[in-house]
Amino acid sequence: MKKRRIILMWSVSLLLLASCGGNQRGADAPDAQTGKDEVKNERTDQEDAGAGDDSASDDAGDSGSGAAGDSSGAASDSTAGDGAGGAGGAGSPDGWKQAYLGWLDESEYADMCTYSLIYVDEDEIPELVSNTGVEAGGCQILTWHDGTLDVLQTSRLYFSYIEKANLLCNSEGNMGYYYDDIYTIKDGRWQFLCGGTYHDPETGPQLDENENDYIYEYEWQEEPVEEAEYEQRFHAVYQEDQAVTPGTYYIRDELSSILATGETISANHRYELIIGDLTWSEAKQACEEKGGYLATLTSQEEFHRVQEQIIAEGRTSVTFFVGAANKEDMFGYTWLEPGTEKGYGMLQLYSALFEGYWLEEEPSYTGIAEDGQEVTEDCVALIYRSSEGRCYLNDVADDILSEAPSFAGRVGYICEYDE
Repeated sequence: MKKRRIILMWSVSLLLLASCGGNQRGADAPDAQTGKDEVKNERTDQEDAGAGDDSASDDAGDSGSGAAGDSSGAASDSTAGDGAGGAGGAGSPDGWKQAYLGWLDESEYADMCTYSLIYVDEDEIPELVSNTGVEAGGCQILTWHDGTLDVLQTSRLYFSYIEKANLLCNSEGNMGYYYDDIYTIKDGRWQFLCGGTYHDPETGPQLDENENDYIYEYEWQEEPVEEAEYEQRFHAVYQEDQAVTPGTYYIRDELSSILATGETISANHRYELIIGDLTWSEAKQACEEKGGYLATLTSQEEFHRVQEQIIAEGRTSVTFFVGAANKEDMFGYTWLEPGTEKGYGMLQLYSALFEGYWLEEEPSYTGIAEDGQEVTEDCVALIYRSSEGRCYLNDVADDILSEAPSFAGRVGYICEYDE
C-alpha cells in the first residue's frame, strides 16, 4: 500500500506464490484504462536484433489496477537498439549497458524523463527506471537478462521495491480508487504476482463515525475482504519496512555518461571559487572570458564535489552565483548547460535537478530587500548552511548587493571548466 511498503526475499518464493494464489484481479474502477489485465512486457531478443520486430507480450493473469482516467499500466513497446548487438551485446558483460543506451536512443521523450539504476532481483545487473515526472505517464522500469530487455509500465508514478528481493510494488490511485500491484522478475521478464484494490463504496465517499478517515471497500485478488485481512495478505507477500524508493535520479545525458564511461559527465571537470562583488550577469561573462562557464550542477555527485571544495577552501560564508536562472524566455529555473539548446529545466526534470537541492520554501521568485522593497529574484546562488553542514540553492536578484548591501565582500561565483 502506498503508505505501507514491503517485500519478502526471493528465497521464500514458494511461500509468496502460496500467499498470492487464487484468482488474479481483473476488475478495476469504472471506466479505468489500466492495461493490467495483461502485463504486456515487450521483449527484445538481442540475437535477432535487426531481423524484424521480435517483441512479444505474455499474459500474467488478470491484474487490472489503476485509477479511473489514468493512463495504461501495461508495459510499453521497447527495443534494445542496434547498440545492443555485436561487441558489447548479449554475450558481453556490458551488454545491459548497451541495451539501456539503445533504448534511450530510441525513446522519443528521453530528454524529458529522469533515470535511476536500482537492483530489484538478485543479479548484479541493475534495473533502469525512467520517470516521466507526470502521473499520467508513470514510470517505465527496464530489466535485462541474457540478451532480453523487458519493460514494466507502472500505473502513475509511485512504486517501491526491496533491493535484490525480486519484488516491486506499484501502489497508487486517486479519486477514491487505489491499488497495490506486486511484480516479480521470472525468466528475465516482469510478471504480475498478486495484488488488491480498495475504493469508495458504490454510494460514494463515506467517513467513519468519528469523521476522521474514509471508509473503503477492499478486494484482494478480486475477493472481497475486510481491511485487516487485506493488510495481512499484502504484508505476507510484501514487507513494507524493507521497501525503498529510488534514491538518486539523473537526467538523460548524465545517465548515458554513467552507462558509457562509469562516471558522470562532470567527473573530470575543474571548479574555481572566485570572490568578487559582481552581478550574476557579470559573473557569467567573467567565467566565459576565462574559458569556462558559471557552474551547472546537473548531478548529485557534482553538487557534492563543489560543496566539498567550498568547505575545503574555507569559503562557507560566501554566497556563490551558479549557472542557473529564470529569465523571460525560460520556463522556470534552468541550468544553462553549454552545448544544449535550452539548458536543463529544473521543474521539468524535478527528481534529478530540483528535489533536495533547494533551501526550504525556495525558490520564492521574489524577495524583500534590506530597505524593505520587494525585488525580483531570477538568478540562482549556492549558499552553505552551517547548522546542517551542507549547501543549498537559493534564488537571488541578479545584483545581490542592490538587494542586500551588507553582503559586500561575501559575494562570489563558481566557474566550471571542462578539463
